[in-house]
Amino acid sequence: MKKAIIVMAMLLVVGQAWAWKPKFVGHRGSYKGVMNTAEAFRNGADFYHYDGLECDVRVTSDRQYVISHDETTNAVGGNLTVASATLAQLKAENYTQTRSGVTYSGKICTVAEYLDICAEKNVFPVIELKWTTGINNNDMSNFPGLAQLIKDKGMADKVVILTSMKASLEYVKTHYPEFKCQFLCTTGWKGAQEWCKKWNLNPSIQVGSFDIYAVKSYVEMGMEVAAWTVNSLATYKSVGAMGVTMMTCDYLMPSEMPELADINWDDVEPVLEPLEVKCDTAYIFSRALNNLPENFPSGFDADKSPYKSAQQACVIDGVFYTNDYTTSTLVAFNESGMVDHGNATGTNSHGICTDDAGNLIQRADGLTKTPNTLVLYKKGSKTPVNVTFELRNNGQTNFISASGDVFSAEGGYIYFFPNGLKVVDIVKITDGKFEEVTSSGTLSIAGSTAGVVYPIKNDPQHFIYQVRGNGYYLYNKEDKADYVTGKSSTTAPNRNSSLGGCLFELAGHQLFAHASGSNYNGGFTIKDMSANKASILTLPVLGTGGYSANPSVGAWLKAEPIDENHVWLYEYCQGNGYAKYQIYVGEPYAPQPSGVTDIATSKTVKSLRYYNLAGMESATPFSGVNIAITTYTDGTTTSSKVIK
Repeated sequence: MKKAIIVMAMLLVVGQAWAWKPKFVGHRGSYKGVMNTAEAFRNGADFYHYDGLECDVRVTSDRQYVISHDETTNAVGGNLTVASATLAQLKAENYTQTRSGVTYSGKICTVAEYLDICAEKNVFPVIELKWTTGINNNDMSNFPGLAQLIKDKGMADKVVILTSMKASLEYVKTHYPEFKCQFLCTTGWKGAQEWCKKWNLNPSIQVGSFDIYAVKSYVEMGMEVAAWTVNSLATYKSVGAMGVTMMTCDYLMPSEMPELADINWDDVEPVLEPLEVKCDTAYIFSRALNNLPENFPSGFDADKSPYKSAQQACVIDGVFYTNDYTTSTLVAFNESGMVDHGNATGTNSHGICTDDAGNLIQRADGLTKTPNTLVLYKKGSKTPVNVTFELRNNGQTNFISASGDVFSAEGGYIYFFPNGLKVVDIVKITDGKFEEVTSSGTLSIAGSTAGVVYPIKNDPQHFIYQVRGNGYYLYNKEDKADYVTGKSSTTAPNRNSSLGGCLFELAGHQLFAHASGSNYNGGFTIKDMSANKASILTLPVLGTGGYSANPSVGAWLKAEPIDENHVWLYEYCQGNGYAKYQIYVGEPYAPQPSGVTDIATSKTVKSLRYYNLAGMESATPFSGVNIAITTYTDGTTTSSKVIK
């Protein structure tokens, strides 16, 4: 089976001719007019040339059917509650609404007037049922009057009844089977296929809540999928590529939209079942466990020096690299403690990362300075290469990320997500030299000083981005495309405000590990992106010893492959500690030597301590796998694995 990918669409038949367009529905009529008024409906037909016009129906105190999105008319300049007002009282109100710099005026529209416009303009009506008097899941006594009105206007074979109220839809299909119906939902489409088929209705799903696999699950059962709300060319292309046949729009011009290609559904692979992933702990060092090696940088404690400003971290071949920007010191360490990194020096910036080839990349221009500078170290080299350029959208960016190979002819990419902006700047570097700066399209969430991008390999316009407290989003070309996981929680498995994530492959699946413990304490969750973003594993926090000075919020993660079925996953939490895990399917990988294994027997041993896989310390080995840390009188350390 070909690898499943996390792209929401992109699975069209190569070389197939452009063939069709979906049906377009004007949301509350259109943007040209006060929403849900006669002018908005007429302009939806005459100016935009929509195929259908959507409205929201409610019932007045004198049992008249009127069109209003809200229970009150406050949003359009009125002050009445629809259910307690008469039609005459509502008609006496004058409404205004400013849209795209133009102020419109109008009055409430009745359903009868709306249906007359639909008949006159030869468009089909889409009537959304709101929870109102006599039209709700508990009471449908006022629906027969609405149904009769639809029949009297000759619209029984054209109307679409739309609502999120399942019991109401069942009532409509039971008593008026000739009416077309749609189930209005976000993620509620999941598991609703059999119910929709039973009641002969289609789903209408919010953009960002589904992918092509969701559409296929309905198509294979003989249904079509509608989407809302589509207001850009990029969204149109993305949603259209998923096989959606009806789109609700506010102001999209159908005439400007390209035709879409038919999808060969046989080529669209089904969503894979989530992997049965296992985890073995190689080591955990934590302030909370009080087991940090003696020869270890003191940056985990805000009250200690010299490395209290070391924030972002990355990993190359099991060695953690972080930078203390106040002292411009590059710090390298593993489970044995400090690691020699030659003459490499630090910089005055937080940002440090690696690309896919394991090249070390540091920002060296503070946080906002222009021109901008990066310091590159080719993997295996300790000679710095400086690259200077100027970002297109400069602003404070604490953290950076990279993909590709910045020292190759194909090049690599460095990602900057500036504070307060809805854009990512992407710097391309080829053969260790600056080539160009490009930018993403508009994102849904503005960046922050604690914003970061998690690249998808070999595709600079396809990545996951995160803003502290706002969750993780999948960006695909010009569109935000998809929501990966939730925001702000303090306990696993949900994500909190901590940064940290990485994409990696395991057993033919794409997995995404993301921070999910409370701030500064580590902990993460792994989602199977190939299995519709299912959570498959959650690791506990490193401890509860948070970073008191609060310079940052990272719990940085990095995966390094062992083979197809095994990876090492490293975690650095500057508020607490660091850890190494084996993530795998099937049987675990054979134990490997850990840290420095060449023991200088001529040296004098100062101390020998043992740590089990839970990070507990002892003067004697625990049963099972131990990490033995030997400290010598000259201050050096070595480590090895000991099995008892």
